[in-house]
Amino acid sequence: MSIAGTQGGVLRTRFEPEHLALLLLIQTVWGVNWIACKLAVNEFPPLLLMAIRFGLTFVCVVPFLRWHPGQMRNLLLGCLLTGPLSFATGFAGLALAKDIAPLAVASNLAVPFATLLSAIFLGDKIGVWRGSALILAFGGVVLMGFDPKVFAYSNAVTLTVLSALFWATAAIFLRRVQGVGAYELQAWVSLSTWPPLLIGALLFERDPVAVITQASWGAWISVAMIVIGATLIGHSGFFWLLRRYPIPMMAPFLLLAPIIGAMSGVLWFGDVLTWRMVVGGGLTLAGVLIITIREGRRNRPDLALAEPA
Repeated sequence: MSIAGTQGGVLRTRFEPEHLALLLLIQTVWGVNWIACKLAVNEFPPLLLMAIRFGLTFVCVVPFLRWHPGQMRNLLLGCLLTGPLSFATGFAGLALAKDIAPLAVASNLAVPFATLLSAIFLGDKIGVWRGSALILAFGGVVLMGFDPKVFAYSNAVTLTVLSALFWATAAIFLRRVQGVGAYELQAWVSLSTWPPLLIGALLFERDPVAVITQASWGAWISVAMIVIGATLIGHSGFFWLLRRYPIPMMAPFLLLAPIIGAMSGVLWFGDVLTWRMVVGGGLTLAGVLIITIREGRRNRPDLALAEPA
């Protein structure tokens, strides 16, 4: 995860070819990750899937865990909002959805939500540009929501929007945390997530032992891609790039993940994109792009990042 990253050192004004290739690879991995997540959640209940994901992640990154005196309140609150709340609601929505595209777009509402929360609780001024972008972003999701096809699983979209709100709230706390690297943040999020979600899975979902023993190899490969590709490689690589390039330079590329995710749903699952999905998704992503660029110019990278799946 990169939400608490800071842009340290001298930021570059032109992409090195290998760095641009890395950024494109990360966005592609995040986009295709929607397919892996959907395949995994088709066999694993969402709470159990997240417990497995973050349990495996924790095993990989536990050596990076460090105690930060004076910062643990903000760090732990941000991690609890990110893991047990944001990921749990997001994957519950994915389990209920019939199409990937609306969720891939709606998950990016974390960016406008963060802007609104900063205005409410931190006194930030929104201004004309960001105000217009907020209208575009939320209006696009509303337009998608009124599509009859999407309305049939509106509960999934609602859970995704709620997940984005939790993620944005986490940004308020994690933005105050300094000196925490990508893998260490992953360690704290994982430690805050897998125990409560495992308890939730044992209490509210079907027999986890039977689910785990009966899961197909395809489901486990999907879990491996989520943990290794999207989480350990994708987020750490993006965190590394974030310290070298300003958000306005990277912003246009950040829209590739939801677009690739939507198209992957069409190609892999045969999802059908309606005109409301396309227009509404375009409006939302345009609003997110404007806000991302504006926040990046104000040196606020924490509000410019949204979690892919």
